[in-house]
Amino acid sequence: MSYQNLDGKVRVRAGLSTTYSVLAIAIASATSMSAVAAPAAKNETTVMETVVVTGSVIGNSDIEDVKEYPGARTVITRDQIEKTAAGSIDNALQRVPGIKVQDESGTGVLPNISVRGLKASRSGHAQFLMDGVPLTLAPYGHTGQSIFPATLSMLDRIDIVRGGAAVQYGPNNVGGVINLVTKPIPHTWQTEISNRLTVFDGGDAPLNDFYLRTGGWLSDTFALQLEGNFLKGESFREHSDTDVKNFQAKAQWLLSDTQEIQAFLQRYDAETQMPGALSPQDYEQDRHQSKRPYDDYEGKSTRWSVKYIHDLPFADSAELEVLTFGHKSERLFKWGFNSAGGHWADPALHATDVRTSPREFTVYGIEPKMAMYFGEGKSVTQNWIVGTRYVNEDIDYKLTQTPIAGGATKVPRDWHLDTDAFAGYVSNEIGLFNDTLKVTPGLRVESVRMTFTDRGKKQTADNKVTEWLPGLTVAYNVTDQWVTYANAQKSLRAPQIAYIRGLGEEGSELAWNYEVGARYTQDATSFNAALYRIDFEDQLQWQSSTQTFDNIGKTLHQGLELSARYVPEVLPALSLGASYNYLDATLEEEGANKGNQLPYTSKHQLGWDATYAFYGMDTTLSGFYFSDSYTDNANTSAEDATGATGKVPSYMVWNFNLGTDLYKDDKGKLRMNVAVNNLFDEEYYFRGIDTSPVGRYPAPGRSYTLDLNYQF
Repeated sequence: MSYQNLDGKVRVRAGLSTTYSVLAIAIASATSMSAVAAPAAKNETTVMETVVVTGSVIGNSDIEDVKEYPGARTVITRDQIEKTAAGSIDNALQRVPGIKVQDESGTGVLPNISVRGLKASRSGHAQFLMDGVPLTLAPYGHTGQSIFPATLSMLDRIDIVRGGAAVQYGPNNVGGVINLVTKPIPHTWQTEISNRLTVFDGGDAPLNDFYLRTGGWLSDTFALQLEGNFLKGESFREHSDTDVKNFQAKAQWLLSDTQEIQAFLQRYDAETQMPGALSPQDYEQDRHQSKRPYDDYEGKSTRWSVKYIHDLPFADSAELEVLTFGHKSERLFKWGFNSAGGHWADPALHATDVRTSPREFTVYGIEPKMAMYFGEGKSVTQNWIVGTRYVNEDIDYKLTQTPIAGGATKVPRDWHLDTDAFAGYVSNEIGLFNDTLKVTPGLRVESVRMTFTDRGKKQTADNKVTEWLPGLTVAYNVTDQWVTYANAQKSLRAPQIAYIRGLGEEGSELAWNYEVGARYTQDATSFNAALYRIDFEDQLQWQSSTQTFDNIGKTLHQGLELSARYVPEVLPALSLGASYNYLDATLEEEGANKGNQLPYTSKHQLGWDATYAFYGMDTTLSGFYFSDSYTDNANTSAEDATGATGKVPSYMVWNFNLGTDLYKDDKGKLRMNVAVNNLFDEEYYFRGIDTSPVGRYPAPGRSYTLDLNYQF
């Protein structure tokens, strides 16, 4: 029989007469490291009836998983990444409806990603996974991605799930889940070498991205893949030297016809200068310059995971999965600080001190879960998912300040947070009328105990949070092409270390998420429309200017997302894509700012791409548009002299890509892509970014890219 494992992978189990080798190969046809194919079987198998046991609500993060998914969802394939000239993960997300990116570097090292109006700073309200494993520094106590240990060259696709996944994937799932899927282990040994060279208008040196991958099946039961990615050079700004090294190794071992182990190991090192914001006057004079000579960043992370999968002989189909994961990470921001009067971050003023924020993270987690399928061949089916997870987080959180003119170093903060978090979840996808209607009730419970220590003040405080988080999703297959869906789920973001700091018991940020929509899929043509609403209670907002969290109370995020892909039958060489998002994100707490638009949120967003293939070449014109936004809760329109407040103007960016195979045969191929990003050199900027929150933070201008990829 064929069925899906806990990550949605299709497997084929042959009849009893099949040899062990063939069974092992069949199991290897898919793993959590994406669609891994094993060596070709020598014996023929008889495929029996199909039973599907789905132990992951997002399945395999593949295009096929989107078709009947009961919520708004987008999968960006490797082909789309290439054709839209994306040079980084955050750049690849720009055209997804509901996602907004503040690109502070042009290199993708420190992405700032907002989902449906939730704050973008260090992507702290976006839950990132890599192959289904949490990517964040600390899933509970520090959700900000101040280390982002992922590079675009290593990814096969990106799955953006905006709604419907909160029961299984938590916490910090208010804005949904973004799953980064790495490249699969190929069924025969394969090596890939690529080099991407980008030159920015106004830049002093190019940015080079070199990638190497080699891997395959060493035997019928063991597969291995090794990867290295090296990013070095500068972006379009002064003071932007970048050096990133990313190494990954993954393995799969088939223990028997019903058991397997998957392992992953990563080492990530990043160093980058941070050019910072500019005063309005300096921006108009030269947007490529930098006035923040002391701003730098370093990050290091060692990550690992091991997954054990066992197919169990009960129910119509069942599977046990045990995932263990962990990482040890450290990062250091350094920035200029003015303590002589005026705003500390005003780029027009000279810094008097240098501040650093060294932080260390040690995280360990274990998550056993089971999927059970009942009702094979019946009009009513049930797909149960039951799981639990334990996570321990150990965070060291410091802040130092050293006078530039010389003197003693002060340590304003020396904090420690130890977190023990237990979660349990259960859901049951009930299929009615031969799976035409699927109703999935679910429940998640989070119990989090945090111990905060202020080492400087020699104070310790405990903080405990327990929340019950129900969810319900419904999908109705109107026809083979049309699916309507609705979902409602309660989500949380646990108290952050920078907010707890011994102030007493602090509760979580809580939100109810609602969606209703419809999706059409016919071959390569598709359409999706979704209405969404997020009711947020006690939302915390990081104030970069004061370096503190403010509780802004209730906020409301609601809107409409549209996306479409059209490939004409009469002209299959043409592919057209478009997306639109309307977002109304407002403050709802009583006070002078009630009803005002949340900072940095754009009411209107557009994305588009058009690809035409001719004479062996693919040409793509793509782009995105975001309407203007405010910088503060008061919705101040006029820009002040420092650039700390005022509207952020709208912007529209066009990209062009030309791709072709220079060489191709049965043994390998050499492909070339030539791209121009920001084709018309749109000059736009952001505000309020982390360690340089005052002024205009320039976005990347026009750049030219040559990408060569050889696989053999």
